[in-house]
Amino acid sequence: MAAADDYANFLERLADQHQRRLADALQRLEARLASFVQSAPATEGDLFDVEWALSARSEIRNSIEQEFLTEVQDILGDYRAVSDEQFRMLNTYGAFTRVPPEAIAGLQRLSFQGFEALANQQLDTLANGVYQATLTGRGKADFINDLRGSINGIYQASDQEEIRQLVEVAQAATGARQQEAVDRLHSVYAADRLGNNLRRYASLYATDSLNQYSATLTVTTANEQGIDRFEYYGDLITDSRQFCRDHVDKVYTRDQIEKIWKGEWAGKAPGDPFIVRGGYNCRHQWLPIVRE
Repeated sequence: MAAADDYANFLERLADQHQRRLADALQRLEARLASFVQSAPATEGDLFDVEWALSARSEIRNSIEQEFLTEVQDILGDYRAVSDEQFRMLNTYGAFTRVPPEAIAGLQRLSFQGFEALANQQLDTLANGVYQATLTGRGKADFINDLRGSINGIYQASDQEEIRQLVEVAQAATGARQQEAVDRLHSVYAADRLGNNLRRYASLYATDSLNQYSATLTVTTANEQGIDRFEYYGDLITDSRQFCRDHVDKVYTRDQIEKIWKGEWAGKAPGDPFIVRGGYNCRHQWLPIVRE
């Protein structure tokens, strides 16, 4: 299992790297859009210019495309390296064929469409927010705070020194120190109100997209070989769901997998069990078992 473990570690590192890159991109997006709204016409700090608000959608779209979707395109370029690493790993266990380049390109397009859907949803949220805030004459500063929260949640930028330092710790530290900063930010920002933000969904999708891409390559390769048995492998961490704990390191036939995966558990995702595996944010994989 050494090769499979190495490959799982490779995916873990790549997923973490993608999340960090998206976090940096969203910080840039937040700063750019906050600066844009700060330049809006105002009367005593209140938004009022409806014509400006209607035209704002174009600038918001451009900002999302240039800061967020451009980074996504670069990230998806790493998927070809995933294909190479997986092919190398599988061939330590048997003679497997490589997934055709056109199939890989198609999977990349599917992944991009998922990120694009998140971007379009954020565009509607921000553009409608600008328009409504202008109609009601809302204070520019208050709206900018909401804009920051909509993009980055508790990781939004702040002019308050204490909050700024907490955000830096939450993004850079690990373990108990990081959790303490996050807990403090939750209380400061009332995170129940800021839970649905682009950073949260993009980070989750970055992990799911990468691992589902890898899983799709695996099952496609296994199908070519007529393989019927698979091992569910990967590390267990503190918050691994019980379903994964019950099945990790075990070998099942296709029929057994189909039967087991018809059940229900916390975090289950809809779809093919060979693709969605343990559910949302699952980093476990299937290893085809080659019969002697």
